[in-house]
Amino acid sequence: MVEHTGSLRTLAVLLAAGVLLPGCAQVKEKPALATIQEELRRAVEAPKPRPLPPAVAAALEPATKVELPRTAPIPLEPRFTLAVNNAPAQQVFLGIASGSRYSMLLHPEVAGSITVSLKDVTVPEAMSAIRELYGYDYHVEGDRILVQPIVAQTRFYSIPYPSSVRQGRSELRVISGSIADSGSSGTSGSAAGAASQLDSSRIVTSVNSDFWGELTRAVGLLIGCSSSAGAPAAVGAGAATAASSASTCPAGRSIVASPSTSMLAVRALPSEQRQVGEYLKAARLQADRQVMIEAKIIEVTLNEGAQTGINWAAFRQGRHVLSKGAATDGLAVPFDSAATATNMSALLASGLPSTSGVGTASGGIFNLALQARNFNALLNFLESQGNVQVLSSPRIAALNNQQAVLKVGTDEFFVTGITSNTSTSGSTTTSSPTLTVQPFFSGIALDVTPQIDDADNIILHVHPSVSVVASSNKDVDLGTLGTYRLPLAASTISETDSIVRLKDGEIAAIGGLMKRQSVDSGSGVPGLGDVPGLGSLFKNTNATRLKHELVILLKPTIIRQQSDWNAGAREAEARLSGGR
Repeated sequence: MVEHTGSLRTLAVLLAAGVLLPGCAQVKEKPALATIQEELRRAVEAPKPRPLPPAVAAALEPATKVELPRTAPIPLEPRFTLAVNNAPAQQVFLGIASGSRYSMLLHPEVAGSITVSLKDVTVPEAMSAIRELYGYDYHVEGDRILVQPIVAQTRFYSIPYPSSVRQGRSELRVISGSIADSGSSGTSGSAAGAASQLDSSRIVTSVNSDFWGELTRAVGLLIGCSSSAGAPAAVGAGAATAASSASTCPAGRSIVASPSTSMLAVRALPSEQRQVGEYLKAARLQADRQVMIEAKIIEVTLNEGAQTGINWAAFRQGRHVLSKGAATDGLAVPFDSAATATNMSALLASGLPSTSGVGTASGGIFNLALQARNFNALLNFLESQGNVQVLSSPRIAALNNQQAVLKVGTDEFFVTGITSNTSTSGSTTTSSPTLTVQPFFSGIALDVTPQIDDADNIILHVHPSVSVVASSNKDVDLGTLGTYRLPLAASTISETDSIVRLKDGEIAAIGGLMKRQSVDSGSGVPGLGDVPGLGSLFKNTNATRLKHELVILLKPTIIRQQSDWNAGAREAEARLSGGR
């Protein structure tokens, strides 16, 4: 009987263990993404305070009836009619202040006569009208009005802007050939052949930003200064000082700029000082505006149904707005330095814009203005056209009318020229070649210059380029100098130079940059496929032709407040959470 009781106890313990063990086996750790999202949700949500006891809440409640302090009513400005004809200015100002709450203080040099007829005006309105007509400057300090004479005054303006002078240059060209010019040789000189390039298409954009020089010249024109005839243009860090010294100002007027201290000193009449102040306010407002430019350089390997190019018309099926237009400037085709004139003509022909509609352009360059919330909608659309590979996602900020350049890649040096040097020493003549090398950039470069108008429209001069440089060894026969095997550059470049007009937050798509690629793949019997003559019987070779289209997406955003800087970070957080 005792043994039976022990068996029952043992069975009960085993059953209890069998119930607890499955329960312990079901306890698992939460996934890392779920834990991160839960912590982010707790951080974003405001903590709810514990409710207060009713007695404490009643004691903290404000009184239902609050008596505001009594303030004296502001008296209305009395209105009057002022009609004078050739009256002394001092008497007119004193008469305006008589019977009012204002005290009139006149500078001893206030002189001249005034003729006005003002009806139903207040004292500030009458003083403002006389200042606009006759130029008498005044200041209001409480109930006192201080009137200044019409003489030159000196005022200092603070202009926080860098003192540097920036010069930028953007160039795109298609070289159609070259013409060789034979040179002359001497006893100790050199014999060389120079080549002048022939450009079939070339676009050069120059940007010269001399803020302080332009500001000094503009303010000088407002106060009546004129540039001296034949004075040289001011260039460099001292452009502002040179511009002020090279101008001729009327007596009593001058302007001095100090870019190192961000100060501008102007001596001019009160009416001219008001114009200078208004101009500087508008100039600073425009110069301080900033644009954040987000770009995505994408290569799309087109599928079988999109061999003629990306069908942008299909994007209209979504809830997006699309407008099309040919690129204002630019022509970009894949260029190989080893290409002949025949295939270069074919490349140029394929690079010309097509007259057909969007989606059927064959290698033509075009711009599209897309109104989408973010890049995700465009990326999803491009995935329906083929395999999408994002080459680069640069993000760069630029001030208004200031050029910004972003460059990611490497520079490699290749031989671009050979010069034969001949030297004579006694009866011995020695000839040796001299190689000329130049750097070739391989990578991604983006050149952007934004301009913002008063309606928040953004005009972008954009010059993106994607270049791949490979080494190609060539045998060069130099005659008596022998034959040299030199590394030459074989570059493939896809670039465009265009000017687009966008709204704030609108996405521009630049497409039509297409190239072809042939991929050879094969299989065969190991060993037998490499036998000369009979190897073709034991292997299979396939040639696959692929088409790639380069698409550049640009999204400019005007920076108005600090939160605009974090817009990209918020979009990244939304993508991490699975949002669109």
